[in-house]
Amino acid sequence: MKFGVGVDYCLKALIVLAERFPTAHPQRVEEIAAVQNIPENYLRRLLIELKRGGLVASQKGPSGGYVLARHPSKITMADVVQIIEGDYVPVECLEEGGTNTLCQRGDACAMRDVWREVRDSVHEILSRTTLQSLVERRKTAIHFQI
Repeated sequence: MKFGVGVDYCLKALIVLAERFPTAHPQRVEEIAAVQNIPENYLRRLLIELKRGGLVASQKGPSGGYVLARHPSKITMADVVQIIEGDYVPVECLEEGGTNTLCQRGDACAMRDVWREVRDSVHEILSRTTLQSLVERRKTAIHFQI
């Protein structure tokens, strides 16, 4: 029940962009990768996915790079998870459109309602957590470390 490293790397990269929002200067992939200790080639692929998902915009050229496509308060962790991994499902039997071949009990399963609550709770937390709130938490954490 854990999210892949792609989600973590995307969120780290997006926090860098959110900290600089609304700067007109795009951040280069190399700079983001270095600041957040993310493999550069993997980050390039992830940023392409985030661009397809409408979270970032890119500018080409020598001064090109990436910027957020919308305000950090309008981008949630749920948005990132959806783009990178799809719907969050803690167990396979809850997958939309999936078959219940793994669970022979069907709707009579005693655990299914609990797993739905888990899924819904995780989705609710991720949906209310914005990049803006993550940037504010990061500032607070850095302030207290000094």
